Amino acid sequence: MADMRKGEHHANRAREMLRQGRLADAERELRAAVASDPTRGDWMLNLGWTLEATGKLDEALQLYRQSGSLLPTARDPRLAEGLVLAKLSRHDEAAIAFESTLKVDPKCETAVSMLIRSLAMAGKHEEAETAYYLALHSIDRPATSHLEIARSLLARGDLKRAEHCYRRAVAEGPTLSGARVELARVLALAGRLDDTAPLLAEEFRRGGLPTPLALEAVRIHLAAGRTSEAGQILDQLARTEPSNPRLHLLLARAMRRRGDLLRAARHADIGSKLANDLPGLAYEAALIGLARGQRAKAQEVLAKEFAARPLDRPGVSVDRVDALELVRAFLDTGLVDEAARTFTARFGTNVRRDHSRDAEILRVGARLALVQGDLREGRARTRRLLRLVPDSIDALHNLALLAIRRGELDVARGWLARGQAAHPADPGLRKLRTLWWWKRTLKSLGL
Repeated sequence: MADMRKGEHHANRAREMLRQGRLADAERELRAAVASDPTRGDWMLNLGWTLEATGKLDEALQLYRQSGSLLPTARDPRLAEGLVLAKLSRHDEAAIAFESTLKVDPKCETAVSMLIRSLAMAGKHEEAETAYYLALHSIDRPATSHLEIARSLLARGDLKRAEHCYRRAVAEGPTLSGARVELARVLALAGRLDDTAPLLAEEFRRGGLPTPLALEAVRIHLAAGRTSEAGQILDQLARTEPSNPRLHLLLARAMRRRGDLLRAARHADIGSKLANDLPGLAYEAALIGLARGQRAKAQEVLAKEFAARPLDRPGVSVDRVDALELVRAFLDTGLVDEAARTFTARFGTNVRRDHSRDAEILRVGARLALVQGDLREGRARTRRLLRLVPDSIDALHNLALLAIRRGELDVARGWLARGQAAHPADPGLRKLRTLWWWKRTLKSLGL
């Protein structure tokens, strides 16, 4: 009896210390309580929670398991065990613990959503879907289950179903932090960047977004060409996390697109000092260098980085705007093979069919085809571009030059006249007119 009273005294002191945030003192008291009565599963559970809070996960896991054996009808020890196993990336074991939790409490939404996550992380996506459908029948408005199966679907590339489940998660759990950013990521992957703006605006209006998701929102804004919105978020994050290397990478990208090359270079340098192997950082530094006229250095960096991290390797996803910038940079520095591989990996081979309404992809694709010597495809892409943008100076350049090379000087004169009417001061047209005059002179002399 005295030991029981002593144990209760230690347990009560521990509860007060936990309220005060004194974890080390609470741990000491709980250890004393458990030592006085090893049959008290609730004290073991509290000690496990305290140890988990201080990062002692392996010991906490053992206590959860002992607590569960002492409390066979209790939900919390089994749920705590599963959550620790998930933290330790022991996904198969975590799934077993969550299934055990659901046998005790079939309506525990945390257990079912984490079961879906654990199964998906273990690569058991069909079993994850089974757990999801069971959740739909047992839980009212299972927002986190929608969220977890959406992540599984996204990992499998099923964008349509992923979008549907993300939208259900947002509708049934409007306070879920970051769900709108994840939905925006799906829309961005589906090429619907314009639809992401209201989702991201609503997410930031609600506040409390974790930094990784805030940076993902920045990436989506930049991919959509919304440099101003990206810059506002980055300025706020720079005040709270100045040592985040990815923050400096995105700041460098935003500053470069604004034309502020000095600040862009500074942020790229800071990012390199914080994490010199950060994916994308070397490419960004090369783009900044190229914009500053450092062509030889940019070529060296681009070639070296592509050899180390080719952009056409499996699993690599590059945003549309980023891919176009890099393809142009490769072409500007004479790295034609790297340009072709990057362009094909991102946009495919049938550009005129798959991107018939995207002027910028057609423009860069036409340039690439012409540089590769595929004049027929270059001409076809250029004509498609001209239908979208009737006064496109790039298209008019290409068509005039192609006509000159083919000896169709009357056709070339027509394209030059059309270009001069739309862009009278363009220096490229002046060079083409000189070339046209020279070809006409040689032809008249029979040479």
